[in-house]
Amino acid sequence: MYHSIMKTGYTRAQHRGGTNMSRYPFQAKQLSYGYISFVPYCDPDTLYLHHNRYYTKKVQELNRLVVQHRLEDTSLENLLTQKINLPIVQEEQLKSAAGAVYNHELYFDSIQNKIGSPPLNRLVGVLISIYGSMPRFKRLLLEAAESIPGSGWVWLVSERNGGPHIAITRDNEAVALDSVQPILAIDMWEHAYFLDNQFDKEKYLDAWFSFIDWEKAEKRFLTSYY
Repeated sequence: MYHSIMKTGYTRAQHRGGTNMSRYPFQAKQLSYGYISFVPYCDPDTLYLHHNRYYTKKVQELNRLVVQHRLEDTSLENLLTQKINLPIVQEEQLKSAAGAVYNHELYFDSIQNKIGSPPLNRLVGVLISIYGSMPRFKRLLLEAAESIPGSGWVWLVSERNGGPHIAITRDNEAVALDSVQPILAIDMWEHAYFLDNQFDKEKYLDAWFSFIDWEKAEKRFLTSYY
């Protein structure tokens, strides 16, 4: 289930938040950094298995399901936002595969291979105005992560009027792409962090936060105005 953790008084506005209009055959995207880029915070084997095995397998699964159900002309975004005329179990299987692909592509694109502090750009300025400070914002991300019963995702999303907030989804569910603009995505499945951090989600999130690509996040945030 999609849970929006509102920390603002902004009103939800309907708009087309997603930008991934890729279609079958879906291709596993290459990383913009190497598997060794995050040592000692993330072991190369962890990133290799996450990207080259789990994510790539989900891309292959999505292609198989799309062909099986004759949906080759349907974009990835529409697979997630539209009602698919299939029995409920088959529809959920298809949307789970599509969500896994979409979510991982944003997750991998949310970080870069260099440590940096959040720049005082428009997005960071808005986050500070809402949450009081970036450390408090990071603390709320951790609280959101720890609130997920089982596996799922933590998101920073934005309304059309530029009002960002934290959200969580269960399993491989994506956020409502027809309602919000995703800015950042954090994978809270154990395959993303357990080999390096065991049950220490705070250690995992601290490392992830230090590698955020704030320039890309800013660009995604600014599209929420249009």
